[in-house]
Amino acid sequence: MITLTAMKWAPPFAAGQVRDHRVRWILNEVDWSYRVRLVDAPTMKSAGYRHSLQPFGQLPVLEEEGRPPMFESGAIVLDVAMRAGRCIGGEGTPERAAAIQWVIAGLNSIEPFLFNVAEVEYFMDDDAVKDARKPVVRALAKERLAALEKARDGRDWWVGNTFTVADLMFASILKVARGLDLLGDLPALAAWQQEILARPAHVKAETDQRAEIARHSPADMRYDQVPKPPA
Repeated sequence: MITLTAMKWAPPFAAGQVRDHRVRWILNEVDWSYRVRLVDAPTMKSAGYRHSLQPFGQLPVLEEEGRPPMFESGAIVLDVAMRAGRCIGGEGTPERAAAIQWVIAGLNSIEPFLFNVAEVEYFMDDDAVKDARKPVVRALAKERLAALEKARDGRDWWVGNTFTVADLMFASILKVARGLDLLGDLPALAAWQQEILARPAHVKAETDQRAEIARHSPADMRYDQVPKPPA
């Protein structure tokens, strides 16, 4: 049985976007059954979790009997797709190489620019610094998104003639852009994303994640009990 870690609770802006939804999505696409283990902050930051599951105290982690635990959502998505032989193209084909390329591009060349905007919007308290940084990071993010839409070139699929992990990853990453109102100048890209997110495998993944988060509260995460680093 596959076990996937997920947070008990996340703030409203993150519900439906926490990265375990990507793993749920690909598992649903390939029709592999799994269970979810909900964890709190002290668990993720504990020495045992860091030593045996995720050295940086993050999630998701995929645990599977007979295999070492695997972390990083992009790596898990690629691994599941390759083992299932679905959503990624055949071994050794140009389609598989292109799918892997676009997944890495999404994680390295698009997502960090969106996270810079998210940091300003959600986590920055100094208003003066926020006001100065906001237009800079938004402009850079929009530039990257425009380049992404140009690269898509009106195609229905990023690779070949069917859904792949490249579509999954970009549609997932663009959730952040949509939440930050960065897709207003790119209606075609926004419409493409909504078509991909309408896939039943994604709808189930997001619905399940949102339902679990809704059943919990910040108190369930026990942030106040996370060990403080030594001074």
